Amino acid sequence: MNNVQYLENDEPRHGVEVRFFPSLEELSLDGLPNLERLLKVESGEMFPHLSNLTIINCPKLLLQLLPSVQYLFVDGCNKNLLGQISSFDGLATLHLTRNGDTTTLPEGMLRNLTCLQTLTISDFLKLTELPNEPFSQALEHLCINRCGELESLPEQIWEGPRSLRTIDIVECEALRSLPEGIRHLTSVEVLTICGCSVLKKRCEEEIREDWEKIARIPKLLIW
Repeated sequence: MNNVQYLENDEPRHGVEVRFFPSLEELSLDGLPNLERLLKVESGEMFPHLSNLTIINCPKLLLQLLPSVQYLFVDGCNKNLLGQISSFDGLATLHLTRNGDTTTLPEGMLRNLTCLQTLTISDFLKLTELPNEPFSQALEHLCINRCGELESLPEQIWEGPRSLRTIDIVECEALRSLPEGIRHLTSVEVLTICGCSVLKKRCEEEIREDWEKIARIPKLLIW
């Protein structure tokens, strides 16, 4: 499968509009290093019912407009793929995992994702910062996992969410403090902090710098 460049090579004939994969709802692409596009020629109505898309180790893929996709999982996130995320403005769930060289996410990557409810960023080994722009107001679940070089969580990202219920921060050893804005997220029910030694100390009950920011959260899991 290493030589596959397109899922569909056929082109429309005699000006007839074609509906490509009209009933497909879930698509998983795994280990296609030379895949460039889903369709060789973008025309007609493509994947009109595709709602779940999984991409694993497809570094050259250029994603065509897929407005129906609500769930996107990308394993092996290079700059090429990250730069295309903002076009998925109907996303409800976004999982991004495994990147070894990106230090910052593309500016505006999350800005258009106004329907996003779940965001997971995992195993971004050199990521030092997140975009300083508000998360979606619809965001309910946020997980930042094994981003060992992440140094801070910008203040502006907390200005958007009004429905955020759970925050998981796992194995982010370089993270030194929680942002002030977290104290204003009145909808948060569960905060998990695991494997973040400095942050853990700052969140110790009643005596440390970040305790007042999180004291009102009903369930705190910190170890």
